[in-house]
Amino acid sequence: MLNAAVMGTDALEHMKNRAEELLATRGFTIDHKLLCAVLAERGCLVDGNRVRIPREVLRRAVAEVPRQFTLYSPSGEYDLPFPRPDGGFYTRTNTGAPNFRTVDGDTHAIRLHEADAWFTLINALPNIDFCALPSVSGDEVPPEAVDLCTLERALKFSKKHIWVQPYEAKNVRSLITLAAAAAGGADKLREKPIVSFISCSVPLLTFKHMDAEIIYRCAEAGLPVQPCSLPTAGANTPVTAQGTALVCCAEVLAQIAMLELLHPGLPVIATPLPFSMDMMTTYTLQSAPETTLGRLLCMQFFEQGYGIPAHTYATGTDSLTLDGQNLIERTSLAHMLALSGASVLGGAGQLETAKTLSPLALITDDEIFGMVQRLRRGLTVDDETLDWEELSGDPEEIADGFIMTDHTLRHYAETTRPALFSRVGVPVWQEQGCPTMEDRVRARYQEIMADPERLELPQERAQAIDAALAQGLREVVGTGRETS
Repeated sequence: MLNAAVMGTDALEHMKNRAEELLATRGFTIDHKLLCAVLAERGCLVDGNRVRIPREVLRRAVAEVPRQFTLYSPSGEYDLPFPRPDGGFYTRTNTGAPNFRTVDGDTHAIRLHEADAWFTLINALPNIDFCALPSVSGDEVPPEAVDLCTLERALKFSKKHIWVQPYEAKNVRSLITLAAAAAGGADKLREKPIVSFISCSVPLLTFKHMDAEIIYRCAEAGLPVQPCSLPTAGANTPVTAQGTALVCCAEVLAQIAMLELLHPGLPVIATPLPFSMDMMTTYTLQSAPETTLGRLLCMQFFEQGYGIPAHTYATGTDSLTLDGQNLIERTSLAHMLALSGASVLGGAGQLETAKTLSPLALITDDEIFGMVQRLRRGLTVDDETLDWEELSGDPEEIADGFIMTDHTLRHYAETTRPALFSRVGVPVWQEQGCPTMEDRVRARYQEIMADPERLELPQERAQAIDAALAQGLREVVGTGRETS
């Protein structure tokens, strides 16, 4: 497996030392009395809502992170064992985007039927491994329950693992209950988690009540968490990629430690997602080269420094449309982050710095990820792959070239052939009507949606999901489901 390190051993150890020192001396703030009380019992130093983790406590907690675990799929067809057996990476779609770009180019707030179509599209794409929840419009569902209503659709449509981002602290338990209904009960969900959750730190070294509640309740329920940090270099963290990466890693490391102190052995995937601020426009960016380098630092910090699987943005664009900038940025990100050794490459299907979902971008990412998986596997060098027998044998046998040699016949099908790429000459291309890459992506979308691949959900599970949603809505907004 190819792996590109950006830090030497000394630099990696220095960064680990500084992150641990930051958590042991400065510490962080948590708005959650119950979580603070439990952390105090488990060896953390707690003063009000300020928490510090001594190094020995941190290292003891990190040692509990399982090195092997599985994220399960609702269908049972797309379970994700970690580490990936073939040495590759997993991929997931973008989370939280409020806007949807249709194949006709219209951009608007995401609607429920578009979320359904989004999950259906993901089911059909072989290089997209799990889905995150889009942010459906609060005009169509109760605004306080966007996460609940979107998860309900995912549980009824998605055949693949679901990554859940709660939007309200009071919704966390209802989201867990909803997932449990789809899994057949809380014990079944704990045994085979078909969902994992995201918790975040914002602002600097601070965990809001909602994110602390996610940590507490997921540890209680035994559900995997992908703890996240979303710093913006130059805005709420140091302007350098290195300084922002340090903060990012420390915040994620703190969440991992808390989760393992509450529930030793809980599956976690470190999820540092650094951004940067353009100092000329104050616009937030995800694709600047320095930000990419910062993500590489974070991946090495967790994957090599602690042996913890790591996950970050590895596709997407700051461009507003499907133009040349878009393709350059998403391809460059995917190549670089794949070679970082990351376990999960995230952000598939997004435009406009993760604000807009695009089915055409998602299909493009599926193709890019297939190519990058091949690059990640690298090459085996031995006498068979070198074709040593033919090269060192009778020159007359290869005098006419290698098109029909035994070695070529054994290996010619191994060459990657992206389905959406053109590999014909101009005459054939003209006969086909001169299709562009975007034309082929559109045709692929129409093909998928003409024969949709949907989850076959038993009726009793669908009814259980409906009942759990109704109960969750009563708790959150005080009514049954109301959609326009």
